[in-house]
Amino acid sequence: EPTPVSSLAPSPAPSAPTATTPQVRIIQPMNLRSGPGTHYPIVATAQPGETFPIMGVNAKGDWWQIERAGELLWVYAPFVEAENATGVPVVEAPPTPTPAPPTPTPAGNGGLAPAPAPVGTVVVYETTVRLPTYPFARYQSDARNEVYNWPYKRFDRERFLQEKPQPTEQEYRLLVLENAYLKVTILPELGGRIWQAIHKPSGANMFYQNPVVKPSPWGPAEQLGWLALGGMEWNLPVVEHGYDWGVPWGRIPLQHSKELASVTVFTPQDGRFLNASITVSLYAGAGSFIVEPTITNVSDRPLDFAYWHTAMLAPGPGNKPSGATQFILPGSQMTVHSTGDPRLPGPGEPFSWPVHQGVDFSLLGNWDQWLGFFERPAAHGPFVAVYDHDADAGVVRVYPADVARGSKVFGLGWRNAIGSDNFTDDGSAYVELHGGLAPTFDDLYHLPPGGAVTWREVWYPVQAIGGVTYADEVAALHVQPAEGGLRIGLYPTRPMNGTLILAADVQEVDRVPVKASPAQPFNHLAPIAEVQGPVDIRLTDRAGRTLFSYIYSGPLSR
Repeated sequence: EPTPVSSLAPSPAPSAPTATTPQVRIIQPMNLRSGPGTHYPIVATAQPGETFPIMGVNAKGDWWQIERAGELLWVYAPFVEAENATGVPVVEAPPTPTPAPPTPTPAGNGGLAPAPAPVGTVVVYETTVRLPTYPFARYQSDARNEVYNWPYKRFDRERFLQEKPQPTEQEYRLLVLENAYLKVTILPELGGRIWQAIHKPSGANMFYQNPVVKPSPWGPAEQLGWLALGGMEWNLPVVEHGYDWGVPWGRIPLQHSKELASVTVFTPQDGRFLNASITVSLYAGAGSFIVEPTITNVSDRPLDFAYWHTAMLAPGPGNKPSGATQFILPGSQMTVHSTGDPRLPGPGEPFSWPVHQGVDFSLLGNWDQWLGFFERPAAHGPFVAVYDHDADAGVVRVYPADVARGSKVFGLGWRNAIGSDNFTDDGSAYVELHGGLAPTFDDLYHLPPGGAVTWREVWYPVQAIGGVTYADEVAALHVQPAEGGLRIGLYPTRPMNGTLILAADVQEVDRVPVKASPAQPFNHLAPIAEVQGPVDIRLTDRAGRTLFSYIYSGPLSR
């Protein structure tokens, strides 16, 4: 049984590896770190062909401790070749370093491993990106919300408009989670936001991506200057995007194994009464990513606060939603938050969904001016979706409605939309999906002293299935009446090889083999026009186990 030994023990005198010495062989450029994890600093690099004696392994078995020039360093095990490594001792990891605030890095990868082209694995790495940036910090001043002891930056929009500054390129650190299907990027210096989720088979980013960092007229009334930069941001402790959308968040990237990588971003540890940490995880072979927020009351008093995350979306390749963009939300009523459309009631009032007074408000092209609304009386779950039928692409959010009780949609409008020049310089646009702890912006979430709340959501892009009727973590399903039967579209979040079975009145009416993946969705015309009653749609694996099921009660043919 291996016995843990201290990683701080003196290193033995250097010796050349022999045929029986445990050793690693470097097969690609690698970072050597002071501890077993990407949150430890890089001490040196190693090049292909170099070999080093193995001195130990961490408790999880995914990092080797090696000796280099008399110094004990660590290298990530899945990316090197190990020889004669049976029985090496388990070594205690050195103390975890305290994460430092993000600072600008030089252009390029700054000595880090180059971006991979992973197949069958997942990696986390770091690079930089240059973005045209308006000098918004020049127009900010320090302020504080005393209720939460929360510092924030107040924006002087009037002076900004008078002086009309121009953007200049600025470099930002970019953290990347990447597997065969998705490339998820995170900007820690701009609110720790997810910036992109690129569906690699199509090249489309499921999020809106503003090409310029430009302060807008929006945000909390006492702050303003919100950056409509795109991606997904974390909004607390107040509504209307919170305070920390444009400041540096701490970050901890972790390569857990070759099957799992994550990035955790967290609010500054500066005495504020609430702490927030968001872990974004990506598995190998997955076409979806996981978002896990945790909010903690670190004060000695109970707190009522707001938490929402906001996803700015423009599915497909155009970076702008079309009039055929559809919002798919369960429920028959919504609550108006705000709108400029005279066909709808005022703030706080209900309206029928999706059709209100003969207008289908689930389609963006039927909107006049801006509209924001909540599911009524609270989020229904287990999913919401946005699908642009012109682009044949969309976005799915799967979440626990018993915890995340807020579900909100916002759009700039269509015929008389809010002008894009308020937040960008190229005419691009977006719609928003919000998820929150409380049902509406008028409600707050309560945490006692020392209390915390955490939950897990799954997000993913959807492509080439014609729409979304139902979704869960396994797949998104679209069902549409067609000539001769039902047209079925299935987008799985992982590669699958199974069988699609349709049954009505307990009788099987269609069975077809399914081989699909996030790169190759499944589409099928089920010839069941003469069937009566609801249709049970099931996807099973090769062992006959049900992976996904949905009961369709709509029309069976067109």
